[in-house]
Amino acid sequence: MSKEQGTGTNLKSSMDRLASKDGMIRQKARKSLVALGKPAVSFLIKALQDSKLDQVRWEAAKALGAISDARSIPVLVEALEDCDSDVTWLAAEALITFKKAAWPLLLQRLVERGAKSDVLRQGAHHVFREQKAGGVRGVPTSLIEALDSNGDPESVPLAASDLRRRLKGKP
Repeated sequence: MSKEQGTGTNLKSSMDRLASKDGMIRQKARKSLVALGKPAVSFLIKALQDSKLDQVRWEAAKALGAISDARSIPVLVEALEDCDSDVTWLAAEALITFKKAAWPLLLQRLVERGAKSDVLRQGAHHVFREQKAGGVRGVPTSLIEALDSNGDPESVPLAASDLRRRLKGKP
């Protein structure tokens, strides 16, 4: 069996095991997928987007965060509005690892849906607050305050749009 065939077999087997009811089996499968790295990303993205099982989306978000491949940023931003709060939390945790690379899509989503989606605001708040605490430069306090649960939801798209303009070098 060639290396590619072995990788493909291991990948399929690990993806199948993400749906196990046994948490230890799922954890081993996730660790196996993380060890495979980039070849697993497209399969994990599909699982995060399409699986009806919360635990599969949970494991996929966690694995994508560990692999840290930029191809996963769009689906992780989408997952900030997942119906399962654990999935949204793990998507936010994964986005934190991307630092500023995740900002353009996250800010775009906040401009589009930030005033309407409590769960999106909560996830984005977590991302930006943790990045600021972690020393990522350029996270404006005004955006974090707008995203705060006590903040005015209508101020979120404005604060996100302002940061987008500044990142593009426009006044």
